Amino acid sequence: MKSLVFIVLLVLAGIAGYNFINKPIENVETVVVVDEVKVKVANNEVATADETSVEGTVTEETGDTNMITPTDMSEEAQHKMYSAMMAYNKCMMLNRPEYHQPNIRAEDIAGQTLAACEPNLDALRVVLEANNVNSGLTDGMLKTVRQKSTRKLMSTVMQSQAAQMMANEEVAIPAP
Repeated sequence: MKSLVFIVLLVLAGIAGYNFINKPIENVETVVVVDEVKVKVANNEVATADETSVEGTVTEETGDTNMITPTDMSEEAQHKMYSAMMAYNKCMMLNRPEYHQPNIRAEDIAGQTLAACEPNLDALRVVLEANNVNSGLTDGMLKTVRQKSTRKLMSTVMQSQAAQMMANEEVAIPAP
């Protein structure tokens, strides 16, 4: 009993020490530097930020870095983006006859499906690039969509092959 109490106290001390060491810093000062912004208005006049009023979304460009995100796109463009994503996911999740063929590797099926659905992913890229979305965000979004769909596809293919194997085993085993 004494050793159990000792172990519990040791664990509690370890947890307390871990929390103390990994405690977030609470006193963080934020320093913000703001420069005067000059905006080019119609008739090539230059106005300071105090003299201009801007309606809608303003995108800031620093150097060659594009800061436009998919949320900055128009509703119509977002609809096209989501439609392209759904078309890609639908293509990936079609129940193809290859899933149910015996002696076909899951990797081969996935490769064929990815190749067949790649034009839908290219359509998503075109929509994002046409709306000047940051190239890093575009690449990341395409990679994420592809990875999620591939995981779902592999799960579906593996489940189909497992069900097929179980059905084949049941046929092979005579009923008592």
